[in-house]
Amino acid sequence: MKVLVTGAAGYLGRGLVVPFERGGCSLRLMDVATPPPSLPSLESRHEVVVGDVADLEAVRVAVRGVDGIVIAHMAPREPNSYAVPTLPFDVNVKGTANLFHAAVENGVKRVVLISSTAAPIAHGKSEHGQDVPHTALPKSRGMYGLTKALQEIIAEQYAREHGMGVAALRVGWVMDQDSLVNKYGTRVTRYSTMLTDRRDIGEVARLWLEHSALGYEVFNVMSTSESMVASDVQHTCDFLGWRPGYPFDNLPRG
Repeated sequence: MKVLVTGAAGYLGRGLVVPFERGGCSLRLMDVATPPPSLPSLESRHEVVVGDVADLEAVRVAVRGVDGIVIAHMAPREPNSYAVPTLPFDVNVKGTANLFHAAVENGVKRVVLISSTAAPIAHGKSEHGQDVPHTALPKSRGMYGLTKALQEIIAEQYAREHGMGVAALRVGWVMDQDSLVNKYGTRVTRYSTMLTDRRDIGEVARLWLEHSALGYEVFNVMSTSESMVASDVQHTCDFLGWRPGYPFDNLPRG
């Protein structure tokens, strides 16, 4: 299987590709930035494409010849980057629409969208949407949540209209169990049910791309044992035959 991963040079992308590498997949890694040569998950054995997902022609080139797509790009969560819609809509929304459009043009039937608990957050009572079941429709708050909700709407429509197999993964707090450092460079010292190892996200994505189901599915994805019931992650395990590999048991509770 040849898989295109967008946002591959970012924090999530660098960990997400690990299960695909272990599974022997051929990867095409796309990012707007040239990846540093020191990154072990972006070695020369993988094809690297430098391009902007907001550029439809660049996306068409990146999609050509692949069997599946993992949409993992995101506008940077930097101060004021979500203050106005320009950048987040160009990257998150337009970029996602471009990828689905190019997928249809090239006959690509299997796609994973890395979404967020922010997409349905307004349904729940918790601050971060971790109590919302996978069956909830998009209902967001804030600019970031709005772009994630719109990504899911795009994904569902393309799956329905074009007979695709599309999964939206509503992930929690993206982390690395080994380093306990998040994408902002901050070391996490306390356990939370929302902690989600980026390699677990990649494994769920891989399992979906190798699955036979068509249509549109939503999966809540977190790594902790408490999230199985509290955050409806058990559905993901049951559907895909998955168990989290990085439960963050090395962090203190409380």
